[in-house]
Amino acid sequence: MASFEETSALGTVHKSETSRSILAAIALSVLSVLLFLGLLARVMNYEMRKDEQLYVPPVRLLDNHSLYADFFYNHPPGSAWLFHWIGTITGSDHLLLSGRLGVLLGWILLIAGIGAISYILTRSALVSWCIVVLSTANQLFLMQTGMSATNNLLPLPLSFLGLGVFVLAVKDDRARPLLAFLAGCLLSFAAGFKVSAVAFIPPVALAAFFLPRAYGLGQRLTHVVLPLAIGGVIGGLVLVVPLVTDPARFLAHVVRYHTGPHLAYWSSGGDAGEDAVMSLGAKLLLAQEIWFGATVAVALSVLLAFLLTTVWKSPEGRAARPHLPVSALLVVLGALVFSAGLSLLPTPSFPQYFAPPLICLPLGLALLYGSLESEAGQRLKPVIVAATAVVLLIAAPRLVQYLPTILDPQKWTVMRVHDAGVSLAQRMSQEGASGKVATLWPVYPLEGNLEVYPELATGPFAYRTGDITDPDLAAQYRMTSPTTVGALLDSDPPAALLLGFDEALERPLLDYAERNRYVKIEDLGIKDRYGVPVLYLRPSAPVQTTPVQTTTP
Repeated sequence: MASFEETSALGTVHKSETSRSILAAIALSVLSVLLFLGLLARVMNYEMRKDEQLYVPPVRLLDNHSLYADFFYNHPPGSAWLFHWIGTITGSDHLLLSGRLGVLLGWILLIAGIGAISYILTRSALVSWCIVVLSTANQLFLMQTGMSATNNLLPLPLSFLGLGVFVLAVKDDRARPLLAFLAGCLLSFAAGFKVSAVAFIPPVALAAFFLPRAYGLGQRLTHVVLPLAIGGVIGGLVLVVPLVTDPARFLAHVVRYHTGPHLAYWSSGGDAGEDAVMSLGAKLLLAQEIWFGATVAVALSVLLAFLLTTVWKSPEGRAARPHLPVSALLVVLGALVFSAGLSLLPTPSFPQYFAPPLICLPLGLALLYGSLESEAGQRLKPVIVAATAVVLLIAAPRLVQYLPTILDPQKWTVMRVHDAGVSLAQRMSQEGASGKVATLWPVYPLEGNLEVYPELATGPFAYRTGDITDPDLAAQYRMTSPTTVGALLDSDPPAALLLGFDEALERPLLDYAERNRYVKIEDLGIKDRYGVPVLYLRPSAPVQTTPVQTTTP
């Protein structure tokens, strides 16, 4: 029987450990709140990008127009409808804010998904928290890929959850049909946001025929393959519906544009201001920069430490952990190989194309840590905590950059862009100008509830390729081009033109404004990273348009 002194000492030690655990939990909670506030502030303050001229306008356009048929949109419909629904549900007339809220929702789902799957596999809240930070606090996610209102981040949480849920569905030599069904839904639904998300479907579909290993082929077909396929069909309805209702137009926008005029535009020089790479060698260099950047390298080092600890044998030959999750790791490896290969396939290539393989990292970390013996796991906790601290230190400048604005939302970029649009509408109203605004930057007039031309409603992307688009393909688009925009404006004169963002592309629009004596207004008070916006207002007298002179061949 233990003495009174021994019992008292044990009680003191227990209380001390409990107190440290409580303090650690409080500290971690406070840090988590600060990190989330930093993330929120960064998403809302990140300067508006050119791509958002394509992704944000559907927030308003979908009120009265049909996607693809009434305006150009060269991606699957997921992000367009998500941003639109957020605007509808919140009742907000702030278009960029609605889009950025959609991205923030993607962040929340990504963080929650990595945390939940990691906890299920590791049973450690601290390790799961560290895995979330190691996986997401990298430069790629904290720049345009994860900050702007586009479809770049949105498929990642769905793909990760689909991959993670499938691993859980076949783990421990036991099939879980409901989880297999859910995995199929998530993986297919992710492709409804971005085509590159299909990279995670083949390795999972292939693995379904071989896992769990304890099952026969017949059992796998009924318990894994069939539920996975049914879930895939249901999740894929977001793609199936437009593909069935108007296949030619849908494929023209989502597939043929990228393999035709988009490729031709960049092959002929493209836009020097965008980070596009064309050759395989340049793609590999860009991939190396992203996949082995500072924060990712730290996370990969932790992954390697977990792997070595898992397979290391003692001098007596006993493995540190005899149950290495080989099957699950092979699924993750297959997803990594497929997604990495698909990242290198598109031409031109941009940094955001290399994001999908990064979601394999947290699942690999969680699987390997969860396979460790308790003692080995405890020894490695300081390693993962130290690595997380290093990653936070590297990411801190970006995470705290806009934190001081958190209590002053009116200074946020999303609010300034909306205010600029409202100011634009008020200025036009004061000058007695009403009607359409011709611009390659439609977010501003749309924020002010002004009307834009359907042919220019989603920015410069169809416009800049219009003159090199095959006529049969062009018939599928609602668009104009540098050589035809003059005729469009002659037939339907604009109330104003908003220019100043791209001198070369805007030249025909500027020529129209000058030819028809539109009044130039420069003091708009709008700050944009691409230029200083200038408004050209229609003269008070009716416009007698001067048709564009063309040469008959």
